Order: sequence, then structure tokens, then C-alpha cells
Amino acid sequence: MVREVLVETDFLFGLSAGDKLYPYVMKVLKKHRKGELKVIVSSASPIEASLALLSHGINTETTAKILKLMRDKLAEYKANTYAPITLEVMAKALELKKKHKTLTLFDSIHISLATTLNIPLLTSDKTMQNIMKIENIKHLNYNTI
Repeated sequence: MVREVLVETDFLFGLSAGDKLYPYVMKVLKKHRKGELKVIVSSASPIEASLALLSHGINTETTAKILKLMRDKLAEYKANTYAPITLEVMAKALELKKKHKTLTLFDSIHISLATTLNIPLLTSDKTMQNIMKIENIKHLNYNTI
């Protein structure tokens, strides 16, 4: 059985050759293409990536181009499965956010998706990793995959 892994926004930014996660993201995508892993993208990630880019002063046209480049890179490796955000996922996310004040709403959605799907979340975010340890939620970091 192929091991599934949920990826979040840092994975999308890691698709850029200039990003520190790029070599790790490419390793994961190659494993996905070989059938060793199945990459599933958190549906909250495109929204979070858009907001991050816009909040850094990148205009909407350029933001749209960046998102399309991300889409194209994922498509090149046939990594185009997205985990849907349901009412159940959002309710769990809000409970997590209330319990752990250091989580952003997007962080809590990514974690909630991983628990709902019962697959590990791949993230470089130390805050999320620490919360997942506390909550005994399956997760991976880029150094161990």
C-alpha cells in the first residue's frame, strides 16, 4: 500500500528553486511519481499561499501567475490530489485553534485535515510539529522523509 502524506503551504512555496525546501520538495515529488508516496495537498494551502503573497505586496496578476506555476509543477509530477475542507474539518480546526493559541487558522486546518484523513502531515513548521507531538498526531518533517 502506498503511504499517503498531506502537504501544506510550505510545500507549495518549496516548489520554487530559490526556496530552502526545494531539494526536499523535489525528493518528495520524485517519490510520488515513482509510486512510493501519494502526495495530497491541503485545500487550504492555495488560499494561504495567495494571502501570503498578497500580504507581501505582490499584486494579484503576479500572484495568479505564481499559483499557476505551482499548479504546473505539481501537474508535472501528477501530484494533483487535494484534501477537501469539510464542516467537520473546520469544526476540529477551530477546536484545535482554541486549545493551542500559537496555531494560525490555516495551521489548525492543515492539522485537522491530517487527523480527519488519518494520514501524516508533512511540514517544516516547528509550531505545528510541537502541537502535533502534544496531540499525538502523525506528522513528518522534511529531514526524515
